[in-house]
Amino acid sequence: MIASGALALAACEPVTDTSEFVDLAPTERDSSYLELVSTGVMERIESDGAASVAFLPDSNTAWAGLIATAASEGGIDLYDVDGESVFRMTGPRLWGLASAPGFQLRGENLPLLFGADRDTNLVRAYALLRSGPELIEAPVEPIGPSGDIAAVCGLGEGIGYVDLMVLSRGTTGEIWRISDTGGDLIGATRRARFDLPSPARTCTSGNGFIYAAGPAGGIYRLADDGTVEGQVDGLAISLAAGEFLGRPVLILTDGTSETVEVRDGRTLALIGDVIIRNGFSIPGVDEPGALAVSDASFGGAAYQSGLVAVADQDDGRVRLIARETFARGITVVD
Repeated sequence: MIASGALALAACEPVTDTSEFVDLAPTERDSSYLELVSTGVMERIESDGAASVAFLPDSNTAWAGLIATAASEGGIDLYDVDGESVFRMTGPRLWGLASAPGFQLRGENLPLLFGADRDTNLVRAYALLRSGPELIEAPVEPIGPSGDIAAVCGLGEGIGYVDLMVLSRGTTGEIWRISDTGGDLIGATRRARFDLPSPARTCTSGNGFIYAAGPAGGIYRLADDGTVEGQVDGLAISLAAGEFLGRPVLILTDGTSETVEVRDGRTLALIGDVIIRNGFSIPGVDEPGALAVSDASFGGAAYQSGLVAVADQDDGRVRLIARETFARGITVVD
């Protein structure tokens, strides 16, 4: 049994100078669209829709992996890869979801899910009990930025730890490490704090970079210490990143278009705008919102190389696209 309690945070605050960065001009938009089709959809439940989405793959049993969504009205929903709702949890509205499916506590596997709670200005942490499945509050030391919290995203896992990026509602970002330190609470330590050129409300990681963006304009590619290495104009409410057929890619939505924007993960140059059409008895996406990408296997012939998830703001349901299908669909001749 893990006891709960309050422990002081250990923090260090190296400030990164972001006064110089490479300004990368975006390419001109092509009038044509890339087209993909949905390969899966989450069942309809009584909800205002998914504000954020994250994957919780199972390394032991691929087909038992889960998809988590933060409901717009609050709480978290869990779905299996077939789209069935398997668990509903009431709770605060969370901004951004970050998963750590391989986290271990005292040598035992304890998948974690994180979300930013703007009411408390803290990152909420939940442990996944796969036998349920069920989510319970996780005993983690307080994680909160200097200033009001905006969002949280995952930066990757290592042996015994997971790193998160926490955005404030100003122009600062922070990197936190969550690890099993042997105490009553799972440890949380701020490792870096840095400034961004403009407020960011969403972030993601992949391809060896961190990405951040916001509604005020500006999409950024950051080094792991927060240094801004690339920037283009643009709006984004959700970001996802990964490598597709050997090409680093950044995927984003702006919350108003009918398309998903795909950019080169290194240069941020536009690859194309994607329309997600109806699949076989599966609806397409009319108004793309929250995004997530996983390269973990979710079983079967279609999902063994991973998944892309896109929430439709029109009906609130999440669509799935097989990662291999997505990769082929965005392949263009340079």
